[in-house]
Amino acid sequence: MLGWILLAIGVVGFGYCGYKDLKTTEFEDWMPYCIIIAALVARGAYAFLMSDFSAITNSVLFGLVFLGFGYLLYFLRQWGDGDAWLMGALGFLFPDTAGFTPLVTTLMPFPLLMIFNFFLVALLYLIVYSLILGIRTPSICRTVKKNLSERKAGIIMTFAAVGAAALAFPLYLSYAYYIPLESFWTIYLMPFLAAGLLVFMQYARAIEKDLFKRRIKAKDLKVGDVIISDKWRGLTEKEVKALRRKGGEVWIKEGVRFAPVFVINLIVTLFVGNLMVIILPL
Repeated sequence: MLGWILLAIGVVGFGYCGYKDLKTTEFEDWMPYCIIIAALVARGAYAFLMSDFSAITNSVLFGLVFLGFGYLLYFLRQWGDGDAWLMGALGFLFPDTAGFTPLVTTLMPFPLLMIFNFFLVALLYLIVYSLILGIRTPSICRTVKKNLSERKAGIIMTFAAVGAAALAFPLYLSYAYYIPLESFWTIYLMPFLAAGLLVFMQYARAIEKDLFKRRIKAKDLKVGDVIISDKWRGLTEKEVKALRRKGGEVWIKEGVRFAPVFVINLIVTLFVGNLMVIILPL
């Protein structure tokens, strides 16, 4: 019962933040706090009724660990402080499976699995998000074509080097340890994955250059805009007024609307399990 209550809190809370992020590029600061408070109340009540105080102590412990990890990424300018609090809320809600049994079990501790899956889900989300942006902006394709033309030799050399290693390593193991070559089929994909990653990096740079950075007049600033020289923190109303009075132009940056990743990751981790086992079965 506790697990379903926590799941409902997570789906509603993270789902709302994801919806607001996609619609307006931001969500209310108090939403992650509400998720955390609701998680602590639910787990505290369960701990009291069942005399199992690990339900609340684990929540506090891993919630603070997740929050600290989220703020580390914030200080590294990888995302906003709201995302850091959502990461913390994930730890407060589910430091353990709370009774759910994923389809793909793993020896990996559940909190680590939650973070591991988070990055896989985030990567897939970023790819889809960037592709959709690129399709809607024809100039992106021209920038990518130019970048690839300038870096064609490097991509070909990388493909060749990784390809040679992907062939030599299985051959050595097959010769030295009599392991059948077909056992290494996933390794043969490495040169294509490496080349694909390099191509996508050029695509991501084009997205960042053409869409995520722009110069606007100070009078057009609004609350929540992020200055390029700043961390991922939206401007307050007081800061916007000060910049408007100063006048001129400023560079602002826009990031991927990232909040939907949290609700996707929550559902995937609880019901599917270890994504890497599914994506790259060995």
